[in-house]
Amino acid sequence: MDSAPFLRAAVFDHPDPADSPHLDALLAAEAAAPVPTPPGSPLPNILWQSTPPPAAPSSRGPAMGPQTTGLTVTARLRMAHVPTAIVHLLDATKHPLVSVRIHNGRPHIARVRLTTFVDGYSARSVDTVEIPPGKEDELHLLPAFFPERISPITEICRAALRIQIDDLDGKTEQERTFPIWLLARTSALLHVPDPSTGLPRSLWSYLAAWVTPSAPPVLEVLRSAADSLPDGSIASYQVDAKGVAAQVKAIYGALQNIGITYVNSVLCFGPIPGVLAQRVRLPRESIAHRSANCIDGTVLFASVLEAASLRPAIVLVPGHAFLAWQTTEGGNDWEYLETTLLGNKSFDHAVKQGRILAQKYQQLATTRPGAFTRLPLHDLRAQAIWPME
Repeated sequence: MDSAPFLRAAVFDHPDPADSPHLDALLAAEAAAPVPTPPGSPLPNILWQSTPPPAAPSSRGPAMGPQTTGLTVTARLRMAHVPTAIVHLLDATKHPLVSVRIHNGRPHIARVRLTTFVDGYSARSVDTVEIPPGKEDELHLLPAFFPERISPITEICRAALRIQIDDLDGKTEQERTFPIWLLARTSALLHVPDPSTGLPRSLWSYLAAWVTPSAPPVLEVLRSAADSLPDGSIASYQVDAKGVAAQVKAIYGALQNIGITYVNSVLCFGPIPGVLAQRVRLPRESIAHRSANCIDGTVLFASVLEAASLRPAIVLVPGHAFLAWQTTEGGNDWEYLETTLLGNKSFDHAVKQGRILAQKYQQLATTRPGAFTRLPLHDLRAQAIWPME
């Protein structure tokens, strides 16, 4: 039996995880845990596939199939859960909602138009392709969602995905509707299986969307931190590593003065097995409520560091998150901080404990890939992962 999940809870529920008496046992369990293996074959999550027997005609014309149109159409669902908080950042080539493959069995070029949309929540995504005789093409589709329609979603809900396929030469049309899930704006997907392949897709990097350096409450924290420094200003990387650490310490103190305390919140799971999500507060929400879990505190602290033109990173280990920052601009030296200690420990202690966790999990990662993930915000912004507000 894999004991790692139980030990993770014991360690990361501890007021000071690096001091937990169960930490060494957890690391041993993580090292000994079985390595997940991908499924032997893709999951057959086919929304529909045209088959040789023609379907009954409809008022809009006969259904598409190889005997009626010479076209074979296969549609596969690629994202059963739509992360509404970050869907506007996703690239359809990497994270499509649906993929449609069309094979042209005609002796001449086929022209086909594909339309996809989510009823009441998105615009229509329209693509037209020309497929040579005997060839096939595959399109990856992700319609643009309306921000004003998805922002009120506070809990997971059902929606209807519509797919319409038009044969522009034969004038035939097929349209079908399929149920999907829309996740709440506060739900951050960490990883999700591709229903078409069964393989996991990591969405960790999109946690950067919750880092919001321009939010007014974040800028107020930065102003308070600057006021506490001897010269009353934030110098960013115009000083040495010791001067950078002094700025981070001032930010730590400013957040402590707000009275933010650590609260444990469990991971939230989608209704389909294999989908792992975490409820994440925006920094302004953590400031307003004066509470944060490990990932809340990490994106909050990273927001203030980014507002100060410093280079933070989100560090992920199994079951936990903490903060890192680049000690010098352009260098590769990193310092670490355990944000769950904001409520009752000093800056120096939080840095010491962050270092311990980083060292132990970096060592574990030499034999267990994925045990330590550092996500530098500067790199993620270069990938067009922008703040959600």
